[in-house]
Formats: sequence, structure tokens, C-alpha cells
Amino acid sequence: MAQEQYIQAESEKKKKKGCLFWGLICCGGLVLFIAISVGALLFFVRSKFIKYTSDEPIRIEQISLSHDGEKEIKEKIEGLKFASQKGGEFVLTDRDLNLIIASNPKFKERVYVDFKNDKINIRFSLLFMKRYINGDLSGKLSMKDGLLKLEIDRCDVMGFKTPPKELRDKVASSLVEGLENNPEFRRIERRIEHVYLEEQKLHIKFKPVAVR
Repeated sequence: MAQEQYIQAESEKKKKKGCLFWGLICCGGLVLFIAISVGALLFFVRSKFIKYTSDEPIRIEQISLSHDGEKEIKEKIEGLKFASQKGGEFVLTDRDLNLIIASNPKFKERVYVDFKNDKINIRFSLLFMKRYINGDLSGKLSMKDGLLKLEIDRCDVMGFKTPPKELRDKVASSLVEGLENNPEFRRIERRIEHVYLEEQKLHIKFKPVAVR
């Protein structure tokens, strides 16, 4: 009887070891499958967009700062913050917006904007998978579901007049996300009700402040 119990116990141990072994094999196979899938996806994305990218960034026009350039940038940002807290409307020229862009390390010397009629024109050189997406675009800024959106109607990348929609979307999201990664901007963005361009100026209308 004791021998039968011993044999049964040993059999159970072997079964558990076998289950553990095959479990580890399955987990290892799953990890390998995921790694291969991610690698294949990255290769596909890179190979699909490689012709739209460059090893080197292009030189982007920059605004000439005054002697008190840092002070000028700070004043614009503080003015925007104050308007967001008090409600009402704040107006920016393209120079003002370029000053704010210059304060963002991700965009400094990588993005330059100018306004024409009701359109925003942007020249960019954005980092993408250790390469650069170089080009220019025009479009409109709007608010949608409480978030700032860039709606592109013309985009020229590396001489291609009609790059894939996925790439245009990537450029648009990168430009907006670069701002949204800034905690100060996120706080301001939540207060924006409406944005529009008029007479080559960007008008930012903030939500009314609730009266207590």
C-alpha cells in the first residue's frame, strides 16, 4: 500500500514538472511571437515610410529674439496663462506663437509657423524612428472634444505632394502632442473653448469663468 502511494506521489510530481515545463515553453513561445510581431511591425512601418524621411534634419527658419528674448517668451506664456484663468479671448501673432514654440525643447529649431488668411503654415523637421520627416504643410487649428486638433489640407514631405494619410496624421499628432506633453499647456488647453484665425492672427477664446 505504501509503495503504491509512493509511486502515485512520484507520478503526480512528474505531471506537475511536465505542466511547468510546457507552461514555460508556451510562455517563451508567446514572448518570442510578440517580439517577432513587434519587430515585423516596426520593419513594415519603417520600410513603408523610409522614402519620406531623411538621415538629416533640414534647417528651419527661426525668429530673431530681442536682447531680452527669454523675458519676451515668458511674458507671452504668462499672458496666455492669465487669460485662461480669467476667461475671455487672447490673440497671438505668428511671431508670438513662434516665441512659445521656441520655449519647447522638442520644437525649438524644428518647427516654424506663419499665418496666412485663415490658414496656419508650418515648416517642420520632426524626429521619427531615428530619422527625420522634413516638409511643410498648411491647415486649420480647431478644438474637438476638448483637445486641440490640426486639420491638414496641404502637406509636402520630402518633395512628395501627397504623402500617405497615415504619415500626415503622424505629423499632425506629433505637432499637437509636442505641446500637450507640456503640463502648463495641458492646463491651458482644458480651458480653451474655441480657436480661429482671422486677419493673420490666432484668436484663442477661453471658457467663461464660473461665478461663485
